[in-house]
Amino acid sequence: MEKIYTTQEVADQLKIKKSTVYELIKRGELRANKVGKQIRISQEQLDEYLKVPNSSSPFQADESLPGIMDIPLFTADSAIRQMDYLLNASGLIISSQESRVVELLRSQLSLCPDSLPILHSYMNEYNSLYSLYYEKTHMALTSFCTSREGQEIEQIQSLLPGKEAVIIHICSLLAGFYIRKGNPKDIHTLKDICRPDIRFINREKGNGYRIYLDSSLTAQSIEKNAIHGYQKECLSHMSAANAVASGAADAGIGDISHLAAYPQLDYISLSSVSMDLVFSKEALNHPAFQRIADTISSQEFKNSLLPFKGYEIGKTGNCTFVNR
Repeated sequence: MEKIYTTQEVADQLKIKKSTVYELIKRGELRANKVGKQIRISQEQLDEYLKVPNSSSPFQADESLPGIMDIPLFTADSAIRQMDYLLNASGLIISSQESRVVELLRSQLSLCPDSLPILHSYMNEYNSLYSLYYEKTHMALTSFCTSREGQEIEQIQSLLPGKEAVIIHICSLLAGFYIRKGNPKDIHTLKDICRPDIRFINREKGNGYRIYLDSSLTAQSIEKNAIHGYQKECLSHMSAANAVASGAADAGIGDISHLAAYPQLDYISLSSVSMDLVFSKEALNHPAFQRIADTISSQEFKNSLLPFKGYEIGKTGNCTFVNR
């Protein structure tokens, strides 16, 4: 019967670190199989790696990795190898509608040889926290509008009843109405979108911005049916901005940083927003989650958020524990 090795046994044979073995698998240089939740390497796979004449030395994996901009683009072959790795190795699932910050976090973590791959599940705030509560995802990246300090903590806590969780602050930003440049429809307040000449584009139920809008309508005793287009929903900031830019709507709600792609648009500021990463308190004991927390607190990650208009990083990395 062919010999089957654990990653530690391969590391011992090659006189390298266990984390270096994982890096070789990640780069596609060493083939491996997943048995249950464990990685196993056969003698044939090990021999195949050792026989490749131009394979890089395993010791190179411990050297400093290049900067993000210096990493070459994936070729078709390397893309296939990475997909094969994701299918045969453990990964952390993050649920969120905020793809840009997820990609920035991925980029920073890719520089750490012992980090696990991040798999993105596209869900809004309500569904992300619902999935986290039922342990169907590892992390939730949320954006909740706030009118006072700590309100986002209360909103997150209410959707994780009895569950001990860690909330790591990513950044603060601004939410507002997307409107046409020069504000030709003279929109200034929430009540203005109730006018019969205003066509509104809404966000879907469970989205943090939709939750804010519905709460504000209730607080001001405004009937939802009074808003022309309230039932028309879109699934992203970009879709909302594009609807207004194309003339399909007169106003939509979203993150104002997305206006950088739409010079024909302006905005009406409505609320502050807190973007936060949420995961179970128990997970913080795992090295992979400790690496994520350290990465978010790093100056490199904070600097990567600065190109987004209105993103404030003064409290980035701050940690809060809930339902203790």
